[in-house]
Parts: sequence; C-alpha cells; structure tokens
Amino acid sequence: MTGVLEGYRVLEFGDYIAPQVLGMLLADQGAEVVKVEPPVGGRMRGTEPFAVWNRSKKSVMLDASSDATAGIIDELSASADILIADSETLPQGVVVTALQTANPRLITVCLPAFAADHPNADLPPHETIVAAATGIYADRGTGAPSFIAVPHASIFGALTAAPAVVAALLHREATGRGQRIDIPLYNSMFGAMGSQVVVLPEGADDAKPHPVVARFYECSDGRWVNINAGYPRALIPMVRAFCHPEWAEALLDTESLLAHPEDRRLWIDTLEEVWRARPALEWERIMDEAGVPCTMCRTVEEWLDCDQASAMGAVVVVDDPIFGPLRQVGIQVHLSENEGGIRRHAPALGEHTQEILAHL
Repeated sequence: MTGVLEGYRVLEFGDYIAPQVLGMLLADQGAEVVKVEPPVGGRMRGTEPFAVWNRSKKSVMLDASSDATAGIIDELSASADILIADSETLPQGVVVTALQTANPRLITVCLPAFAADHPNADLPPHETIVAAATGIYADRGTGAPSFIAVPHASIFGALTAAPAVVAALLHREATGRGQRIDIPLYNSMFGAMGSQVVVLPEGADDAKPHPVVARFYECSDGRWVNINAGYPRALIPMVRAFCHPEWAEALLDTESLLAHPEDRRLWIDTLEEVWRARPALEWERIMDEAGVPCTMCRTVEEWLDCDQASAMGAVVVVDDPIFGPLRQVGIQVHLSENEGGIRRHAPALGEHTQEILAHL
C-alpha cells in the first residue's frame, strides 16, 4: 500500500477545516503531509474531527516567536512540492508568494474565506462565516436560518482543491514550474450550490417539488420517511399502494393545489394520517416494491452502522491513542494500480519535528 502521491511532500499550514481536509485527502493517496503547528497546538487538537482530518500526517512544531522560525519555513518550503495554507501570511510574517518565488517548483494552495477583492476579505475561513454568506443556513421554511453541522463550505473547498493540485503536478511535470492555486471557500460554493440558480426549461414540472407530496411524514413508530413522488410515474403507484388510486387526479393537479391553500392543507392532513398507519421501515419496503422513491430518515449512527458502509470501506476504524478505536470515513478514491490507505493515526503535537528538521 503506497498511493499514487508517494514521494511528494506537502506542507500544511492553517488551523481551519479546509486545509486539514485537503491534507488528509493527499495523505490518503500516499503523500507525506507535514502539518506545521504552534507550540500550543491547533484549536481543534484533541477533538475527534482533528483525529480524523489529520490521520497519516506528520507534525512539526514551530514557535512563531522564535527568530529561527522564518528560516526553517524557508528551508521546509524548499524541500516541499506542495504548500497548503488558509491565508497569504504564515508564522513570522512569511509570505506564501515569496516562498513560491524562492522555489519555482513549489505548488501553493491558498484556501481563504473570501477572495482578496471581496469586501469581507479580512474575515477568517471559519465554516460558519462562509456558510452564512453562501446560503447554507438559508431559511428552510421555518421562518429562520437553519444551522447545519456538516461543514459543507470547507469540505467542498478541499474537494475542489484536490484535483487542482493534481492538475498542477501534471503541469509541473511538463514544464518544470509550480504555480499558485487560489480557492476562496466562498467562490468554491458556487459549484456546490449552482443548482439553486438553474433556470429550468419550460414544462420541466417533474423537477419542481410537489406542493403536498414532497415532504417528510411521521409514521406509526415515530420514525419519519421522506417521499419524492410528485410526478405521475411515482405518484400513481404511491396512491395505489395507499389503496386510493382515485386520489391521483387531484394530487397531479398542482396548479390547483398551489392556488387553493385550503385544499393543499386538507391533502397534507389526509396523507399524514395515511403515513401514520404503518411503521417507517414497512412503508420503505412497500414503496420500494411499488417503485416509489421513499426512504426512512436514518440517524448518522444508523447510516454508519449499515453493512454496506463497512463492506465498501466507506467507514473504517482507526486505533487512536486518545479516543481508542475511532470510526471514521475511509478512502473514498480507489485506484487499481496504486491503492492509497490510512497509514497511521493523527500525530502527537510536534511528534516528527526532529525527524523532519534533521533532514533539511
């Protein structure tokens, strides 16, 4: 188990999520990722997310107050292929652009919150800041913004950066020159949220949520199902499974439902009563047999515990010195010739300082 990126050295600066996730993705594919940390460690050190996002890395501890730090960063960058940071300025005022000038083969990746010309360019790349600015917390019909725990902006920024790094490595193989990659998390979210602004062609009613059917319904066991059957090829078999095929005509008349809120409310109440007649998993089975998109809303634990997740390697267990056996995401990209892998748990603070600095 080596990985297609074996032999490449990555320096990772930054205390926010996106640089850590990008470093993890590169480490999973065999790169030597050296995480540069202050003597107190990062803000997230000691947490489970830190343990996951920093697996297979090495840790070098540098004191920003030391006069030697700037010189060490210069030497580290001279030995590196890729440098990841969440801002232009590193410890001791070292500037990313200057490092790339000194090492023309270096590929630098900057993952700030906003681009340099954005009014909020000075804000840090904290997940909640970018999420609030890009519609992730938008009103979901409750009358107020909805907090979402999954760090969409940071993870999507890292996922956007990973293929860009590989493209830059290919360019360097052809030209001998590295380059800078700028991926503000705010900008990367246009790729993730672009479907929100797509103008549908005339007559594309199947793509619009049904005013009654497309929602969550509580079942007899207190669990919930999500149903997406607002189009004829799913709605008709759904009402047949309810033993009420005569409902199809009224439910397919979405224009009337939208124009008459009282009728819409009546149908919602009627369907809520139907769904409460059976447990969620039984409805999932019935709708599956009928060919209707419907699934029980599972918890994160149920999702991670499913047999398929372990069988396909999507969920693995890594023995962590702090947390013990720690379940986490597995390798998501599988290459037939150079399979990557999780080599070790997240490093202790400064665990590899002597090893790395001794070879400069």
